[in-house]
Amino acid sequence: MIRTLVNMNPTSEARTFEEIFEQLFGAQTRNVSPATSTLPIDVLEREGNLVIRAAVPGIEPSDLEIQIENNVLTIRGETQNEAESKEDKVYRREVSYGAFSRSVRLPENLNVEAVSAEFKNGIVSITLPRVEEEKPKAFRVPVKTVETQSIPEA
Repeated sequence: MIRTLVNMNPTSEARTFEEIFEQLFGAQTRNVSPATSTLPIDVLEREGNLVIRAAVPGIEPSDLEIQIENNVLTIRGETQNEAESKEDKVYRREVSYGAFSRSVRLPENLNVEAVSAEFKNGIVSITLPRVEEEKPKAFRVPVKTVETQSIPEA
């Protein structure tokens, strides 16, 4: 009887899966440093548009920076912690404060010049219309008749 030991590394397997996912659906980059938190997003298609929604509670729309450069959409901002009094007793702290940034690689077939953004109830929705692909045009080629000239016999 032969025994085979399979050495699996779950972290390596997850990284491989993430690389395959990024190849299929476009690379996603996160700009996260110890002082920067990540931003949860949804990416969906609605009525021929790519829609990216990001949860940004506690942010004013004027404090958001949304930028597209080299087909990468970046959302940046910063949440401020309200001042605490010395008499405050903090029992739990789960809300994170500070700078955040999230970048997403966009597909090529979007009209980035027609981008729009809306803010409602702590959610920013960024809408990018897809560029309609040119459909192949069929056209009829006229066929000319060429008359043959007879060659005189010598």
